[in-house]
Amino acid sequence: MDMQGVSPVGWMHTIACIAALIAGGWNIVAEKGTGPHKLRGHIYAWSMIAANVLAFFIYRFDLDIAHQFRPGANVFGFFHWLAVAALFFTLAGYYAAFRQQRGFWAYAHPVSMVLSYYILAGGLINELFARITALRPFAVTIVNGHRQFGAPAIAIAQNLWLAASLILIVYFIARTARYRRRHRRAAAQQA
Repeated sequence: MDMQGVSPVGWMHTIACIAALIAGGWNIVAEKGTGPHKLRGHIYAWSMIAANVLAFFIYRFDLDIAHQFRPGANVFGFFHWLAVAALFFTLAGYYAAFRQQRGFWAYAHPVSMVLSYYILAGGLINELFARITALRPFAVTIVNGHRQFGAPAIAIAQNLWLAASLILIVYFIARTARYRRRHRRAAAQQA
């Protein structure tokens, strides 16, 4: 595993990402609405905030959107914009978590959190291909005689993760609708 040149900020970013991966993944599969779910939600949200704010201080590599996704250092590029999106979805989902009794927010919470986790795990996929020596040959392709990051193996992994995330979103929307319908019926029967 290649971890050379990781700055102290990079290590803090990595630790925050690992905490978010664990807390968020656990919350996806665990029972919803419980005390432990809420605690893991707090850990996830604050870890994501830390990880993505720290990403704004890491400029070793990014894809420059203004120059046709040319890779390079010292660029506020594609990966930084993904950090902005991850922050947005995390904050929206966290905000929605406290307002789920209203219809829109009941759906916004799981959708926002899955989208936030999608970006986080997508970053993990890229890091695995970039840092694990055995995966590196699958991470590059040759274009005009030059090695470029972004081979088909990465696209396949990212597309599989996208498909899984879309399935999760549909599942949580259906589950939320079923839960809300059941509670409306129960409230109507008591009235």
